[in-house]
Amino acid sequence: MASSKQLESWSNDLAVAAKTLCDRRQSDDDASMSHLAMTTTNMITRESDGAKRNIFAMPGRMQTHSAEPTEFIQQLAHQNQLLACLKWLGEFQVLACIPLSGSIPIKEAADLAAVPETQLCRIVRMTATAGFLHEPDPGHIAHTALSAPFVTNLSFLDAAMFLAETAVPTALHMATATQRHGQICSSGKSAYSIAFNTSQPFELACVERARLQRQWAAYRSLAGDMDDCLIELLKRLNWWSLGNACIVDACAYSTKAATALAEAYPSLRFVVQMKEPASDGNGTIGAGQGETWDGRITVQKRMPGAVQMVSDAAVYIIRLSTPSPCHTTNILAELNAHLGVLRANALSTLILAPQLLPEPGTVDPVIESMARLRDLSRLQLTNECSLELDELIKMINSVHDGMGRLVVINKIRSGKSATAALGVRYQAYVDDSANQTAYDAEASSRKISVS
Repeated sequence: MASSKQLESWSNDLAVAAKTLCDRRQSDDDASMSHLAMTTTNMITRESDGAKRNIFAMPGRMQTHSAEPTEFIQQLAHQNQLLACLKWLGEFQVLACIPLSGSIPIKEAADLAAVPETQLCRIVRMTATAGFLHEPDPGHIAHTALSAPFVTNLSFLDAAMFLAETAVPTALHMATATQRHGQICSSGKSAYSIAFNTSQPFELACVERARLQRQWAAYRSLAGDMDDCLIELLKRLNWWSLGNACIVDACAYSTKAATALAEAYPSLRFVVQMKEPASDGNGTIGAGQGETWDGRITVQKRMPGAVQMVSDAAVYIIRLSTPSPCHTTNILAELNAHLGVLRANALSTLILAPQLLPEPGTVDPVIESMARLRDLSRLQLTNECSLELDELIKMINSVHDGMGRLVVINKIRSGKSATAALGVRYQAYVDDSANQTAYDAEASSRKISVS
């Protein structure tokens, strides 16, 4: 249990975060939409996001170190009922029956959704304890700031439905999977296969069932998609030192990262390689559209693990965390697929950017909690586990040919997620120690450093 001084410290941190959020929102309200104000607004948004993260983290940290078993069980029961209510509301499309502004009589909403009025009333009053829907007047229900986005942005509802329909039933069969199969890693013998009595792997089920694939994508994104974290991490590298070099974003699922870097570094050229055309709904372009950004971003179709054919790039970026699990075999396949181009140009760098499982206590508790949530979800759904940093470095060092091997030359980690970026190069076997020292010095001078 936390000491009184520790609780007092956390309380002070919570108060500071709350004041920061209030001040930033006030500044945002007062800002005009001039160019300077837009820049200021972006800074305010980043600071507000940090304050919100602290506000959500502090109560959880205080509860973790002060809760008794009774409160712990009560919290689990409360969250369980909230999820059941969200599934019920989603199943009968009740949220869409409630206007985004104003209220509606409970009886009218029940009639529109074809559900019992008394049951709807009970469910709304339960979710209202968490700020989701409320009764502004007796016999009327209305949306809140928390519930309205579940109507305007259906990915939130998709994520909640995936949690209720797939993730939780799968997680509750984890013990049975261990009893039956022990440490067998076949994806057809997972907790998911037991929960839904199927031999079909989860990944194949997503391919064949569009609704499940959409829900999984929404859940994965809200559980910590790496795209935004990766972009933040990549921007910390000193890209200016590369001049007008070519950058290859291999294994990409959109042009989001390339576009962000192209905006920040106008001299760089990008090749984005995707297995399938990107969705047009989030500002990305399809694989068949060729070039964009005045020819600075070229989109190609490339199957995972295929030998890399772009031979003149200064940097190759590989990320395998989304939307498919980070399979060890996939990482090894990509490392071997790039071995040839890295050997041909020893000054080229491969940036491997997976989401790693942090060592206990080495990152913020909220970040570690989300990383372990993703790890267990992956284990339960696919029997795949996340990698730790040491495991990944050993894997990289194992990739070699008769003339040399891959080595890690630098690494950085995000302060906001479990995402890491490892710089990898091909190092030839050299017997002459003097020549090896000269080679290392030249390679170091061309290394992409953290700016």
